[in-house]
Amino acid sequence: MPQGRVTDAAEAVAGQSPVPFRFSMLTYQIIQGGDPMQGYEKPRVIALGYFDGVHRGHQALMEKAVERAKQIGGTSAVFTFDVHPDSVVLGRQVPLLTANAYRREEIKKLGGVDEVIFGHFDEKMQHMDWRDFIHKMLIGQFGARWIISGRNNRFGYKGQGNADGMAVECEKAGIGYDCIDDVLVDGIVVSSTYIRQLISQGDMEGAAHFLGHPYTVTGVVEHGRKVGTSVLKVPTVNLRLPAEMALPPYGVYAARVLVDGQSYIAATNIGVKPTFVDGGAPTIEPHLLDFAGDLYGKLIHVELHKFLRPERQFESVEALRAAIAENVQQTRDFFS
Repeated sequence: MPQGRVTDAAEAVAGQSPVPFRFSMLTYQIIQGGDPMQGYEKPRVIALGYFDGVHRGHQALMEKAVERAKQIGGTSAVFTFDVHPDSVVLGRQVPLLTANAYRREEIKKLGGVDEVIFGHFDEKMQHMDWRDFIHKMLIGQFGARWIISGRNNRFGYKGQGNADGMAVECEKAGIGYDCIDDVLVDGIVVSSTYIRQLISQGDMEGAAHFLGHPYTVTGVVEHGRKVGTSVLKVPTVNLRLPAEMALPPYGVYAARVLVDGQSYIAATNIGVKPTFVDGGAPTIEPHLLDFAGDLYGKLIHVELHKFLRPERQFESVEALRAAIAENVQQTRDFFS
């Protein structure tokens, strides 16, 4: 089916009157940095998919949504779910590509859309007929006047809805539809599954290639045990590792830390610090190079650029200090 050809013209879509908008705060959350009801009268262009973060495939959907919204004088939006459907359907958790608390921020920043709509995926949603999902939810509740989805997107009960069915139903409703083909990088289809595999192998450069940006852990700096400062003389900042994220192997990484509009390179440890037995939860601890200051309580973004070595237990503090010095130099060399 030709991409984007289900109505005669974008102008025809823009001229339609909105379907009455019904919003349930208990079930849906529109996040756009303002009043969730503001601007809903505009025709809404919705990019549909599970945005567990943002990779090049997601970006292709959002780029088209932004383009169509400009054409019809509408609002660009992402519709995604709060949890991965497999967590409800199959009872297994699927790691995210970004922390839950920052999905909205990352989607908007990297995709340029006006809104992010999170639908609550539960058993009721699981059993919804795919046609009802289009007509009653996307069009009826959220005022969709144009829908964008991927070629392999499945939705509705047992995944019976697909791109071909979406095209037919959108044409019946008189709204626009674009089907975005798979995005290929080096002949490989960009997918969250493949990116998670790269991350699990510590291939941060490969992951960034498919994501379109460095893999990033975001969080608020917390107080640690101050081992880095008091024992190793290598001050670090401490973040909790988000349990819901796809995590790379424990070890040391060349990283870049973004905070307060500034950027610092950092030799960064992920793991449990086996040389100092404390039984604590795994953390991420960047040692910011050429930085002096207090970041406690600050929101920081840690971009993981290259895996340097696995985490291991050292026989002495002196041996660990020597390894850290080598990692610091490797980090400088990587970013030079």
